Amino acid sequence: TGATSTKAQCRQVARLTELASLAANQTRLDEVSKGNATRADALKAKATDGAAQLATLQANSTLMAVCDQVFAAEAMEDACGQLQRMEKLAAVTANATALDLRTDGNATKANALKAKVTADADQLAALQGNATLTAFCAGLDTQDACRNLARLQKEVSLAANTTALDTKFNGNATKVADFQAKTEKAQAKLAALQANTTLTDACASIASTKDASGSVDTATNGSSTSSSGATVGTSGAGSLQISLGSLLGVAALFVGAIAL
Repeated sequence: TGATSTKAQCRQVARLTELASLAANQTRLDEVSKGNATRADALKAKATDGAAQLATLQANSTLMAVCDQVFAAEAMEDACGQLQRMEKLAAVTANATALDLRTDGNATKANALKAKVTADADQLAALQGNATLTAFCAGLDTQDACRNLARLQKEVSLAANTTALDTKFNGNATKVADFQAKTEKAQAKLAALQANTTLTDACASIASTKDASGSVDTATNGSSTSSSGATVGTSGAGSLQISLGSLLGVAALFVGAIAL
């Protein structure tokens, strides 16, 4: 599809750009090749061979505009992951019981974790204070919750379909019973998620958005993107417009802010 082709081209741009950067940086090249001259020369040769292809791809301004958004979104996702990890570690060190479990009661390890959290405090505060980033992360969290909701619905639906279960487990009654027993927990989780009308409304909106738009098409002379927002409540106050297009837009703004 056009979207797949565009993503593949963006991945190629990223790979070739990284290779060119590596070949031009002798220090990094020595690290990657572990001082092996033959391996270093091979990497340089690959960079040289890919230079023409990279130049051609970069000359396509329409493609690069899309790739810039894709790269920005990936950078934002990485930042969200970093924020989540730092927040979790900070929470652990602030809880004596959790810290004891994490370090198996080892005071040296516990102090090392506390020192790390202290050293990272300014960076964590900066991430938490970036409204653009936290909005983007909230959008990703909502999408993850919607995927989990859809998965649970599928499991519960399957558990109630004896014909489908017989087919899935080749008529093995024991396996069917085991699956249905495990699904009881899934039903409880599903009920809790479905009780959250803000989440279910958001999931429905996201689903309709995906059906109606959010496509990225690459044609011979360029590509086009389209999307519409899905309203997501945040902690009962305000709303957040999210969709593939808007998430990428937020990412682009984030990268622009960094550049400034």
